[in-house]
This record gives sequence, structure tokens and C-alpha cells, in this order.
Amino acid sequence: MDKSRRGRKRIIAAGVFCVMAAVLCAFYGYAVYCGLIQLNNPSKKRYPVRGVDVSHYQGTIDWPVLAAQDLDFAYIKATEGSSHTDEKFAENWEAAKDTGLRIGAYHFFSFDSPGESQLKHFTETVPAFRQMLPPVVDFEFYGDKKVNPPDRETVCAQLDVMLQGLEAHYGVKPVIYATEDTMHLYLEGRYEEYPLWIRNVMKKPDTGNWNWVFWQYTNRKKLNGYEGDETYIDMNVFGGDRDAWEFWSRNYEMGWNYRPGWGSFRPEPQYSGDGRYLAVQDVVTDESTGLQSVRVTIQDGESGERIFAFITDRARDFWGICWEPGTDRIWTQSADTGLRCYECTEQEWKYNPEAKRPAAVISKYDSYDGNG
Repeated sequence: MDKSRRGRKRIIAAGVFCVMAAVLCAFYGYAVYCGLIQLNNPSKKRYPVRGVDVSHYQGTIDWPVLAAQDLDFAYIKATEGSSHTDEKFAENWEAAKDTGLRIGAYHFFSFDSPGESQLKHFTETVPAFRQMLPPVVDFEFYGDKKVNPPDRETVCAQLDVMLQGLEAHYGVKPVIYATEDTMHLYLEGRYEEYPLWIRNVMKKPDTGNWNWVFWQYTNRKKLNGYEGDETYIDMNVFGGDRDAWEFWSRNYEMGWNYRPGWGSFRPEPQYSGDGRYLAVQDVVTDESTGLQSVRVTIQDGESGERIFAFITDRARDFWGICWEPGTDRIWTQSADTGLRCYECTEQEWKYNPEAKRPAAVISKYDSYDGNG
């Protein structure tokens, strides 16, 4: 009899435990879904720069209210596929400009539309202005694409058209937003030259040697300042400190980055911060020695008229050029000579070996890994 009672007690205790565990699991799942518990909570000390991405799902946004909640940037949905325009884009784009946030626009890439028509749709929708962040291509699965992923080469051919066209139109490499699924299946080994914005709402992302620039760490954040059908808002961090953000956000389109592998100094034509000058580089060969060097030509930013040209570093392992913010200085970077500065004084461009090199580049980012 005693053994029978003890057995029943054990069964009851086990049942109570199972019920309590189920209730706790259900509550935990509900708390995660409602944003009461954040699976990811990146350190603000390590990742102080934060931003949101928004669309019509957030409804009408009170941008001053939203911006005042310790945000640095916002990406706004502009287009999707070849014909859809987010119904709130124009309103959000204009209102967000007056908040002090750095803003950019993103396009939701369609696996079912030609890259050329998607490119045309985005560029006709999103007007460029000097301080905008680089455009973003949102490259993720939708519908049944995760279960039935399209052919890699077919998709990448259209993505190439979109990315290359955006760079040609806006003069800056676009950012690719991806999940780890789409990154591994389509992007790895082919697109590492582009800045990466990775989504992982469960844990810190693992992107291998492709250092991410942005990390979307949750889609369940609640902030004030919007009243759409969607209660939550996506939150993101930048992969560096505030010094890194200052250089990246204000000068990325002019090519200021931190090391090869994460953008590096760009070889493409680059405008100075105020747009007065345009720097273009090419390679020239010394006829007597056969050695190749890089020639940088400074042009008028509006007319394209040549102002000055100078030979800089040897072409071997030349990483590129960039403009120093707020100055008439251009820096070159190569494996041979490191950082070198050329500046305009009294309307004449000269090499300046005494120029104070940017402290951020010297102290931190010579070996910066992109993720703090």
C-alpha cells in the first residue's frame, strides 16, 4: 500500500512539474514574442551606435519622437521588386531628414524580377543627397523560396546587375542585407567586397571572414513615435565605436574604411565631403623602368574639369584613396607606403609628409576586425 501511494505521489509530482514547465515555456515564448525578453542584448559599451529600419508597417511616424530615443541612423523601405513602392516612403524620407539621424533607403530584392527593372525602379524612386547612407539591397527569402531556393547563378546574375547599377548611380557601394541562410547559399565567396548587414535575432551572427557592418539583432523592439499595424520595430547596431561610425557614415561614399576585407580604401571616383572636388585614380607606367604607379587626378566636382594630378604610391597592393572630412585633404593607402596625405593650400595640391594622420586609423583600425 505504501509503495502504491508513493508511486502515485511521484506520478502526481511529475505531472505537476511537467505542467509548470509547460507553463514556464509558454510564458517564455510569449515574452520573447512580445519583446518582453530580448534574446539578443548587445552591449551598449561595445556597440554604442544604434538604428532602426522602418516601412509602412510602422504607419505614420513621429520622427522627432522616434529619433530622440538614442538612435543614430534609420533605413527606410523604398521599393520592392520592379514596381512596388512603399506607401510611406516619400513621407518618411522627407520627415526623417530633419531629425539629425543619418538616413538611407533600402530595396527588397525580388527573386522573380529582372535586376535591371528593379534597379530602374529604385533609382527613379530614391533621390540622392550628399549625406545619405549607402543604399541597401534587402536580400532574403520570402514565400516558399526558403523551401525551394532558386538557382544560385540565375539569382546572382540579376543581383550583380542591381548592385553594380546602384554603385554606378549613387557613386558608392551598396550594402547587402542578408540572413545567414541567404548569405551562405548565395553571397559567400562572391560579394565580400560589399558591406554586409546581417540579421540574426537569436544570437550574435557568425559571418566568418566577412565582417559585418550592421547587425539586426531584434525585430521585437518597442519604441515610441509610430502607430502602424506593426507594434514592433527592427533594431540594429553598427559594428564599431562612435569614432568608427563617424568615419563610416560621413565618408563611406568617399571611401573611408578601415582595412582590406571590409571595404578598404576605394579605388572608385570619390567626391570630397562638400562636393567641390572629385578624385579619380588610374595606373601609369614609367617607360624607363616599367614600374607602375597610381596617378590621382583632382577634378572640379561640378564640371569634371581637371584641376591637378599627382603620382602617389606604387601600384602594387594599392588599397585606394579617401577624403578627410571637413578638409581639402586626400589620403592614399598602400602596403608600400601606408597612409600618405595630399592637401590643397592656396589652390595648389602637394604631398604633406607632416600632416597629422587621423588618430582613429593609427590607433585602432590598423588591425580593426569590423566587429569591435
